[in-house]
Formats: sequence, C-alpha cells, structure tokens
Amino acid sequence: MTAAEPSPTFDDLDAAGGGRIAELSRSAVRYGERLVVLPEALLAARIYSFGGRPLAARLRRQFPDAAAVSAFVESSCGQVLRRDWHELPGTPHWRRWAAVGTSGRIAGKLYVSVVPEALPEAVAMVAALARASSIAAFKVGADAAGICRPDRLVVYVSAFEDLPALGALLRGRLAGCPADGVPFTAAVTPDGMLSWAVDRPEGASWRQWLTARLARHLHAAVDAGAPDPGCVALDCLRLDGVDPVQWTPVAI
Repeated sequence: MTAAEPSPTFDDLDAAGGGRIAELSRSAVRYGERLVVLPEALLAARIYSFGGRPLAARLRRQFPDAAAVSAFVESSCGQVLRRDWHELPGTPHWRRWAAVGTSGRIAGKLYVSVVPEALPEAVAMVAALARASSIAAFKVGADAAGICRPDRLVVYVSAFEDLPALGALLRGRLAGCPADGVPFTAAVTPDGMLSWAVDRPEGASWRQWLTARLARHLHAAVDAGAPDPGCVALDCLRLDGVDPVQWTPVAI
C-alpha cells in the first residue's frame, strides 16, 4: 500500500455496496472482533464458518446419515452423474466428482450457495454441464452439517477466464432459487447465490487462508490496543494482497 492509498474502513465497505456477500463479510469481521478472546486457530474456524445454517433438529431427522444426504442430493441427477462424472474418493465433509475426460487442472472455483432445500436442483444443473470444457469438477456437502455450510456446493473450472460465462449460465438456470451467500468471496450475483474465488498459489484454500490471516490480525490489533480492531485487520489484509472490498487477490 502506498502512502497515498487510504486504508479501507467499514464506511468504505458500506459505500461500496456489493450485495449479500459484502454484507456477510462485514458482519463476519465484526463477529470476529467479538470473539477475539478465543485462541487464534479457533477464532479463524469460527469466522470461516460464519454464514452457515444451524443444524436444526428437523434437518437431523431428515438427514440422519450421509446416505440420506446422498439420496437427496442425487434425486434429480443420478443417471447423469453415473454417465458423465467420475466420483472421486470422499472426504469426511465432501462428496466430489470430476468430469469424465478432463485434465484435472483447477484455475478457479464458483460457489453455488442456494439454500439446502434447493441443492438437488442446483446439483442437477451443474451435472448437466459436464461436457462444458471449463468445468473440471464439483463437490457438495456429504452430510447434514456439510449442506448447512455456506459453501455447500462448489464448482471448479480449468480456465479462470471461463468463470464469468459459467456464472452467467448458472445465474440464468437457477434464477429464483433462494440463496445464502459465502463470506470472503467475490460476488457474481447480488443475492449471494453465486460468487467466486481462486485458491492460493501454494494450494491453500482461499477462505481458510484469509480467515486465518484475519484472526491473526484481529488478535494483533486488540493486543496493540487499537480502537477499531476490525478496520486495522482490513488494513493488514490489504498488505497481505487482499482487496477487502471485493474479497479478491489484489492482482486479480
């Protein structure tokens, strides 16, 4: 940051607008301020999870295990998934598929943050695009906790320049779906349904890296007696190479 470039403030963020994603991101920073008594790693995890839905008793009854979630998610696209996609080894939190015949190269990702009830429709729309050259893979939450995450459906592309076209395509196909939004991502739609990010060059998740840095900066600001730790943390994020208005790497 040059001496002539002003530090970002919460007034700047409010003035910039940005819709649901910007609102969530501002709220997440203030939420982190209130929890700064937590250890740094736990604070980062809490900020990272901000915007998720509570795992209500109704959802626990509806989705008692991963099999129930799988049946729900695949209810509109099971045949297409088996024909055009190769399921990758699962993880404790995700089910993952790669498009048949793709190189596996990942250049960016699109978050599809429709509400959990709309996931079958959204997954079906994504699965139907297997032959789109830019789509390399996608993942969806594997259990009830996974589909309550704000980033419950993530689509990976092999070419960064294809993200706008893919976003426009999904925006049209999912028009009218209620959405939640994923904090600390770059908005594609004002309602938070679609946003994007690029993971770090060393392979770290963009949001995990960013929320870890944010937790560190909040701790440092409080320890230094800063009157507004959130604004100091935003300033430090810009020095880290983050645009804390659009939530993108400064070089993008």
